[in-house]
Amino acid sequence: MYSFQKISDIRATINGTKIKNNLAYTSSGIPSLDHVIGGGLPSGSVFVVEEDVLGNYSRILVKYFLAEGIASNHALLIASADDEGLEIVKELPQPCAAPPDDDITNEPIQPNTDKMKIAWRYEGLRQVESSFGSNTNFGHHFDLSKHIDADTIKNSNITYCQLESDQENVEGFRNNMYHKLLCTIRDNVSKEEFKKKNMLRISIHSLGSPIWMSMDSEQNINASTYGQDLIKFMYCLRVILRDTNAIAFVTIPAHLFDDDHIMRRVLYSVDNAVRIESFAGSSRETNPVYKDYHGLFHITKLSSLYSLVPFIPPSLDLAFKLKRKKFLIQKLHIPPELEETSEREQDDITAVPSVNCGGFKKSQIDF
Repeated sequence: MYSFQKISDIRATINGTKIKNNLAYTSSGIPSLDHVIGGGLPSGSVFVVEEDVLGNYSRILVKYFLAEGIASNHALLIASADDEGLEIVKELPQPCAAPPDDDITNEPIQPNTDKMKIAWRYEGLRQVESSFGSNTNFGHHFDLSKHIDADTIKNSNITYCQLESDQENVEGFRNNMYHKLLCTIRDNVSKEEFKKKNMLRISIHSLGSPIWMSMDSEQNINASTYGQDLIKFMYCLRVILRDTNAIAFVTIPAHLFDDDHIMRRVLYSVDNAVRIESFAGSSRETNPVYKDYHGLFHITKLSSLYSLVPFIPPSLDLAFKLKRKKFLIQKLHIPPELEETSEREQDDITAVPSVNCGGFKKSQIDF
C-alpha cells in the first residue's frame, strides 16, 4: 500500500476551513460576504477593503473577521498605527448558535393565486433572491449587540503590533513602519504551528492613512514617488503570504489619497478587493430609493487562485444594511415608481405643446 496523502487532506484538518481548488478557504465572518466573493477567503491571499468616508462600516468588517478567527481558534495578528489593538478586540461580536433574530426569515413564499394581468410572460420565472448566504453552514454567526467576554479574548492567541514612526532609515522604504510590519508578519508566518496545524489571520487597519503617508507628504518629495512605499509593501506582503496558512485583511482609506491612481496600482498587488460606499452625509441618505440600505457594496477585484477564471458573483448591484444585530449584504432592488400620480401631474403642467411644421394639430383647434 502506498502512503500517499493529498495536501488538501492535510489542510482540511485545520479548524474553520474548507477545501476549494486545492486551497483552504476560511470564512470572513459574514456569510453574505463569503457568498459574493466565491465562498470565503483563500489561504495565502490578501483581501483589501476600501474604507467608507467615516470608516464605521469597514471597521465592522474587521470585527467580523477577527471574531471568526477567535470562534475558529485561529491565531490573530492585529496591526495598526491609528488604533490600539486592545480597543478593537473589546468590541468583537459574540458568536451565536443560530442567525440573529432580526435576520431575514427563510419562510417559504406563498404562491400568489392571482395571475398577473400585465406581465403575464414573467409568471414562470422564479423569485429573485435578495439575500446571500443565509442557508450556509460555513463559518459562524455573530450578534453585534453582544461582545466576546474578556476571558475568551485573554485565552486566545492574539499578537498586537502597534506601529510608531521614527527617524530610523531602512533600505527600501522611506517610512520604516512598513519594514517593521513586514518583518513582524514574516516572523509570525514562519512559525511551525502555521505550516500545517493552524491558520493565521492578519488584520491591518487603515493602511495608507496620513500616519503611513507622512513621508510622502513632505514638500521635498517628488510627486512621482507618492505612494511608492504602500505599493511596494502590498507586493511584498503578497509574496510573504503566498502558499502559507495565513490571510491578510487590509483596510485602506483610499479617499484620503492625494493621487487617485494609487488605489488602482494597489489593486494589481492584491487578490480580492471590495469598496464600501456609505450613504452617510450624501444626498442618497435621504433618497427614498435607497431607504432600505445604508450604502453600496462594490466588488473591485476577485482572484483566480488555482483556477483559470475568477469567481463570477451572482450580481454586481449590491448594497448593504446594518441592523441591530448583524451586517448584511443584499442585491440592490430599486422600488417601484414613487408618487406616480403627483409626478404625472407635474409632467402635465411642465409639458410644452408641440407644433408641427404645417400648423397646429387637429386636437389643438377649438371648434
